Amino acid sequence: MKILGIDPGINNLAFALLEIKNGSYELKDWETLNTKKCKNLIEKLTYLFNRLKETVTKFKPDIIGIEDTFAKTYPRAGSTLAQAQAIALLVAGLHNIPVKTYHPSEIKKFFTQYGKAEKEDIYHILNLFFREKIVNFKFELNPDSHKIDALAIALILALELQT
Repeated sequence: MKILGIDPGINNLAFALLEIKNGSYELKDWETLNTKKCKNLIEKLTYLFNRLKETVTKFKPDIIGIEDTFAKTYPRAGSTLAQAQAIALLVAGLHNIPVKTYHPSEIKKFFTQYGKAEKEDIYHILNLFFREKIVNFKFELNPDSHKIDALAIALILALELQT
């Protein structure tokens, strides 16, 4: 089974493709799509749509997990985040792939038992997954916070599906 985790963002949208095979987890690919070269919102959304569509076409995931949007503190940022999330949902819909969304606090609580944990706490837990060979990989990782979030989403979904 192939699971695509997506951390939506208008400036940085990350994905992580996790494959479950014979009870083991392998990180097949992960990337942060950066839109800093795009001149405006339309170019950013178009770039994200095209790159995400290419990714889904290439890897053919069975299910997609997407971080949910929240906008309590910065409503404008929440609006653009929702647009990036909509791109991910649209690509999933175009390929008839089921989607599950996760609130950020739900992801943090899953890994740390504390819904207000810091990103570093999630990174620390996922690092343990790599060191203990719970999640395997065959390429240089070069992690960033967006990729880490995308992998956390994919892993949560994988673990839920295994139970």
